Amino acid sequence: MRTLALVAALFAVAPAQAVDVFVVDAKGIELAPGKVLDGSKPLVLAVGQKVTLVTADGRTLKLKGPSEAPPSPEAEAAQADVAKALKGLVATRVADTSSAGVIRSGGEQPAVPTPWLVEIRHAGTRCALDGDPLVLWRGPGPATEVELEIGPTDRSWRAHAVWPAGSDRLQLPPSLPLRGGHAYVVTLDHVPVTITVHTLPNSVGSDAARAAWLLDTGCTGQAAALISGGS
Repeated sequence: MRTLALVAALFAVAPAQAVDVFVVDAKGIELAPGKVLDGSKPLVLAVGQKVTLVTADGRTLKLKGPSEAPPSPEAEAAQADVAKALKGLVATRVADTSSAGVIRSGGEQPAVPTPWLVEIRHAGTRCALDGDPLVLWRGPGPATEVELEIGPTDRSWRAHAVWPAGSDRLQLPPSLPLRGGHAYVVTLDHVPVTITVHTLPNSVGSDAARAAWLLDTGCTGQAAALISGGS
């Protein structure tokens, strides 16, 4: 009985298992996107503060103050259906935005063949991997030679290039990085569109968490490509 009591006491005082959660967005509090938090520890939020998090297994957590609760106090359970759930969420969002005309007006990203291509035929939100070269994609259709111009919306600079024939993709040089959280005007063959680039931090490691991050950021087409197995 004493042994059983001791074991029970040890379980009672055992610390909660650390659970990584990743910051997607924060309002009113200085938490940078991609910051890793211990979900088993209290996260203090004052009135008006809001935080969106994703767990390593792809769950999305939306918190608002006042609160001092741990975002994810229990260890992550194995979720074999997380990919299935994310696929359903992608399908629902695409259907909703398509029926409302959002994709046609440029509010959501069309489907892309691989997750980390920056589609530039439509305006909207685009996501890129931190530290990786940015690869533009002009979509399906004739891959003829066209003129490309790109620059920030404040027109502080402009870069020009010729998109060669025969390729639907164009990698930007390291000397021309597009900073996360900034809007740019991309003019392809004299047709301008505005895109806002968000950078997914390297700390968001699992595909499930990345897909959830992409969805919450608005990069629906890229999330769909990631979930469907595109590389």
